[in-house]
Amino acid sequence: MFGRRALVERLCSGARSGVPPLTLLTGEAGSGRSAVLNAVAGELAAAGARVVSIRVGEHERATRYGVLYRLLTALEEIGGREPAPRPARDSVLGLVARLSADTGQGPSGEASERLANTVLASVRGYAPLTVLIDDAQWVDTATASLLDRITRLFAGQECSIVATWRIGYSSGPAGQLRATELDRLVTEGFARFVPLRPLSRAQSAAFLADSVRAVPDAELVDRLHTASRGNPAALRSMIEVHRQAGVLRVVDQHAYTRPAVEWPSLSERHPLLAPIHETGSVYWSVARAMAVLAPLDENAVALAAEALDLDPDTVRVTLDSLVADRVLVGFRGARQRWRFRIPAVRDALESSLGPYERRRLCALAATAVRDGIAEPADVNYLPDRLADAGKLVDPRRSTELLLARSVEVMFTDGLHAVRWLRAVLDRASDPEQRAVAVLTYSAACAIHGRMAEAVDGARATLLEHADRLSVEMLQEVAIVYVTGLAACERWSELHRLGEGEPPPVPGGPANELVTRAFALIVQGRWAEGDRLLAENQQLWSTANPITADFGHMFRGGSGVLLGDPSTLRRTLADPDLWSASEYPQHRFEQARYEVDMLLQLGELGEAMRVLDERELAFEQLQAPDQSLVLLLRGEHSKGLDVARRSIADGVHSARPLAPVRMAHGAAGALTGRGWLSRARQLIGMVRGRHIGHVLDHAESWVLYALGAESEADELLRSGLRSADEHGFVLGTDWMWADLAVREHRRGATAGAEECVRRSGLVVEALGTGRSEIAWLLSRALVHGDRDSGRAAVRLARERAMPDEMAWTFLRAARSGVDPARLLSEAYELFGALDALLWRARTRGIMRKHDVSVPGRGVATAENERLLAVLVTEGLGNRQLATVLGTSEKSVEGRLTRMFARTGYRSRVELAAAMLTGEYTP
Repeated sequence: MFGRRALVERLCSGARSGVPPLTLLTGEAGSGRSAVLNAVAGELAAAGARVVSIRVGEHERATRYGVLYRLLTALEEIGGREPAPRPARDSVLGLVARLSADTGQGPSGEASERLANTVLASVRGYAPLTVLIDDAQWVDTATASLLDRITRLFAGQECSIVATWRIGYSSGPAGQLRATELDRLVTEGFARFVPLRPLSRAQSAAFLADSVRAVPDAELVDRLHTASRGNPAALRSMIEVHRQAGVLRVVDQHAYTRPAVEWPSLSERHPLLAPIHETGSVYWSVARAMAVLAPLDENAVALAAEALDLDPDTVRVTLDSLVADRVLVGFRGARQRWRFRIPAVRDALESSLGPYERRRLCALAATAVRDGIAEPADVNYLPDRLADAGKLVDPRRSTELLLARSVEVMFTDGLHAVRWLRAVLDRASDPEQRAVAVLTYSAACAIHGRMAEAVDGARATLLEHADRLSVEMLQEVAIVYVTGLAACERWSELHRLGEGEPPPVPGGPANELVTRAFALIVQGRWAEGDRLLAENQQLWSTANPITADFGHMFRGGSGVLLGDPSTLRRTLADPDLWSASEYPQHRFEQARYEVDMLLQLGELGEAMRVLDERELAFEQLQAPDQSLVLLLRGEHSKGLDVARRSIADGVHSARPLAPVRMAHGAAGALTGRGWLSRARQLIGMVRGRHIGHVLDHAESWVLYALGAESEADELLRSGLRSADEHGFVLGTDWMWADLAVREHRRGATAGAEECVRRSGLVVEALGTGRSEIAWLLSRALVHGDRDSGRAAVRLARERAMPDEMAWTFLRAARSGVDPARLLSEAYELFGALDALLWRARTRGIMRKHDVSVPGRGVATAENERLLAVLVTEGLGNRQLATVLGTSEKSVEGRLTRMFARTGYRSRVELAAAMLTGEYTP
């Protein structure tokens, strides 16, 4: 009942007072009239009121006095205050039954008055009474003829009627007469109309959140609210078909829609379409034709008439009926035009068209636009119609237009670009044009994450059109092909490519070698790929500029992971080393590669410098890199949102490290905020073939927070062993530092010393500020070297990354470096990051060091927020006590106080309120 609670209370209040005696709840099909009426029935029954509920079916229109007879029969089942004697009740029922069987015109006005009085006398004994009639538009004419008299007689008798009425129902002259009677009752104060309006955008968002049990993204809300126009039935069905089609994805309790994929449509048998289907074949055919032709305004009439072989006047009359029945909205002015009231209905009608029907309508529409007869407002209308018209329009002209428009929107509108390019491939006969179309199609699919289609397009390009493409283009296609195979997890094909099995990659030995190396890398075989490139550097580095640059990128990426960033450092120092800088797109990719690698190393400042020098906008970075920038800046909420969206979109690139590092940072932010289960789930969604030790590190934080210290230690050790086995260095710096803390606390001096030694080796290999801070902190703790601790603090301040500073200050303080100042600073930094869990634990450390904790009221409020988060996570009292560092008895007291203050009666209620945003402590 999203957004309907106040309405239900208003209806109940009116029903109880009987003022006015008749309330008519009006709304379109699917607006939720029945749901509201059921809620009213429940509220009234719970308050002890007598309620009679009647749902009327369309078939009952033909049974005279049928609804009146049902009402009187239903009264017998509820019992009353002073029910009429049995003979009297039987007499009334018998009278109604005889009138129902009479096929004449019905009783006269005087007889109707007597019948109404007789009904009132029978009903009055059940007062106070509310009669609820659902779908009153189907009430038979005979019963409806008594409405005026019965409503007037009910006044002051503790009897009321609440009825729902579907607007847009064409009921002919009888309906018009009934409307006149109702208007008179309203004017005289005996009745009221209560319109049931569509859901607002905020109400649609709440509806969506409850349906998917996740916080919906603004884009998803806009998409579904617009498609449904706030109609609850349409919205509910659109949510369901989006979920079934995999278009709606939930990541970390946030719901997103996948971009650049076709929207699923409702079935033509959906209840919202049933009235259109059942009204008649002409009505149904015109409605479906308008799903294609409506944007052409007044020209739609003649085109629909031509397509359906109907007279234009017949089309106009049908359009008037569609407007009256609220399927269409009509606009009259200089040019008559129409639009569908609910876009989802339009989409469903178009989807129901058969192949020839669609092609025929689209061909007529496209011809009208191309010849200047019609001018639709939507610039995509003509290419959309050309794509669907097939060969019923001039193939040569349509192919040229579709290909040109596809190239225009290739980077900005993947949905249309892919759709139009697919149409080009269906009709292009010129070999050169077809080769360009296949290449563009593959690239567009890759850009917008449609990787299965990208693989198919790239394969077709390499196998069928290699002789028409340059070696540079062939290299680009091969990289798209490998990226797509990895995204689709087609590991056997990648294995064959990596091993150099036939058929060879076209473009020559250098192209084949770089493609092989990349195939090894995306399988997680980084050292093998790096070795293959190193042993054959003379071959690929002197080849075409595209192949040479890809070789440098892959060597640079593997070098960063394996502890030798020299290739990256050389191109950073001398951008002229890049071979393909004269190609604008490759100059752009070179800059993105350098920024990505620097972010993997934790060098935010240098990454931002490259971004500026290369004139690259933040928005041009791939989503994982955008998330990393935000997380490193301390903008955790924004970084988390980008990370979730990236995972939901299934973004894939030729740089597979970024999504893992992104997940590492996002899981750390979630853990700090107390969302421990969500952190583990997010880690699980990203686990695969690449740098699993980094994700082991993130998961170890969750285990530490839960008090599972032995398990966390073992996960850290196994992650470091895995890194050693693969030769990985990247991401081990803070793992060795964390393990050094664990070993030191256990009194394992030799183990702690080894951690310090290994941490020093990482610094020598990577030479990054992040690895140096981790090493300095390990020395400060294990060796008692406070100078190292101070050096770590200075370096962290220079780097100015909030999360890194907070942890550096906290660990330096615990090693005896200026505890009073550094603990306070760490505490403030964790607060700015909204890291409730780490802030709560820092408060405990501050008390142990006799450092005052500012803002007692703030701390109390944060503790309640953290408790609500952990309860929502499903933690039991014992786990809560462990995480919060207190006793189970204390936890019980906190829970009691929180439930009393918030009014929630259970953990389930609280969790639901947290999820939907109803409760934000």
